[in-house]
Amino acid sequence: MKVELRYAPLPYIGFVAVHYWFVVYEDDGECHRWEVWQTANAGGRAVGHVHCDLKPPEEDVGGGPTVVAAEWMGEEAARLKAALDKAPHYPYCEVYRYWPGPNSNTFAAWILREARVEYPLHWKAIGKDWRWK
Repeated sequence: MKVELRYAPLPYIGFVAVHYWFVVYEDDGECHRWEVWQTANAGGRAVGHVHCDLKPPEEDVGGGPTVVAAEWMGEEAARLKAALDKAPHYPYCEVYRYWPGPNSNTFAAWILREARVEYPLHWKAIGKDWRWK
């Protein structure tokens, strides 16, 4: 199994903002894209704003090409997959705000924390540091 963290610039504001998502490549050949999207229940398997397979794994979000930021195998990939399997329990499934969050980058940061995987999200990942007060 392999887990990738990908991002792409957002349309119109890509010079200051990116959108992160995870792609899980299973040993049996299955592949799933996990992310938070601004539209609730937009397609794929969705719980509120959390979507699995809304878009193909490599597809950008309209502002520029997709970048593979990181990839994990072994124990870290297994922990990330376990956290993604719990994605329907993401505490902000029903809330989405472009700024200051919660948004797609808040979700990526939450998955990384849940999996105990250290990875610094890009400074353009608006919402990565967002927390409920």
